[in-house]
Amino acid sequence: TSRVRSPSPALRQNHDFQDWIDLQDNLVSKKIHPASFLVVRTDRLGDVLLTLPMASALRLSFPSSHVSFLVRNYTAPIVERCSDVDDVRLVNDRPSIRELIRVMRGERAAFFPNARFSLALAAFLARVPKRIGTGYRWYSFLFTDKIYEHRKTAERNEAEYNLRMLKALGIETNVDGIASIELRKEERTVIQKWIDEKLGGGSFAVLHIGSGGSAQAWPVNYFIEAGQSIAHRGMKIVLTGTPEEEAAIRTVSKSIGAAAIPFIGHSLPELAALLERAEIVITNSTGPGHLAATLGTPTIGLFPLPLAISKERWGFRGAKAVNLSPDPLPECPNCAQCNCMERLTPKTVELTLEKIVTQFNDVKLVYHKLV
Repeated sequence: TSRVRSPSPALRQNHDFQDWIDLQDNLVSKKIHPASFLVVRTDRLGDVLLTLPMASALRLSFPSSHVSFLVRNYTAPIVERCSDVDDVRLVNDRPSIRELIRVMRGERAAFFPNARFSLALAAFLARVPKRIGTGYRWYSFLFTDKIYEHRKTAERNEAEYNLRMLKALGIETNVDGIASIELRKEERTVIQKWIDEKLGGGSFAVLHIGSGGSAQAWPVNYFIEAGQSIAHRGMKIVLTGTPEEEAAIRTVSKSIGAAAIPFIGHSLPELAALLERAEIVITNSTGPGHLAATLGTPTIGLFPLPLAISKERWGFRGAKAVNLSPDPLPECPNCAQCNCMERLTPKTVELTLEKIVTQFNDVKLVYHKLV
């Protein structure tokens, strides 16, 4: 029999006594309908975007609940533009246990799609009643509800794994696994001005040549070849990346020619507004690729074969996203020696581009220019 603790005087003074009774009753039956949920995702942009559909599913199941996300400063501006998230809580790259406890205290249920010991410990010490995370870590005893799924087998997309965590609350959802992001007028205005000044208006393609170190990248010379082919057929190209990738971006820009314009040093919402305006985005397995696909832009994702970083696990989610991988060899080498991305040729990407612009009516403008 589960043991129910007495409410604290502070709880009585805050007039939350009935909420406390309801919460304890639900905990005893292993079912909980909390007034507030916290989703903890303190890693990278792509991870966050594949987790945001949890907010939509929670909102559908509990319309009056309060949904919060705990994220890093870098990804916060995008989470703030998700209409299903009520509150965005911030931590730096290395938050202290004390800080984590502070931001988690008062929550009724917390989800940990990518658990870390410090996060699990903080939730335990903050006395979050319902703590949902993996059952395969040495510190899993800190979770009240354990999920026994090995994500490394890539049997599902990361978004699907995240949504399946909601079963701990008895939620079976048919949410499509695509985040709902609503950009604001200010970033759209900034990008429209940039497009007018740098590109002279008109349509353009985006090539994102970096990978952020999260997966093997498509060879830079392949990006150059793809960019030259697109530019030769009359379309401007925007090359996006981080300040750390600036040297490589400018090298690619020089190789493609005057049609290629670097886009570096802008805010994340401004990058999102640019991706939203693009006719096509071609990118490695990166957060900007996830962002473009989420915003509904036709996006070609380039993924290596190893399961842990494959398109099966991390493929972009979007109505106009196409995820590509090289064909596997009969006996693939050890991943440390893998050069599989070299087998994903620019010709394959170009053929995929032509299929995309044929399939979707709203990108026929690109088709007429490229073919």
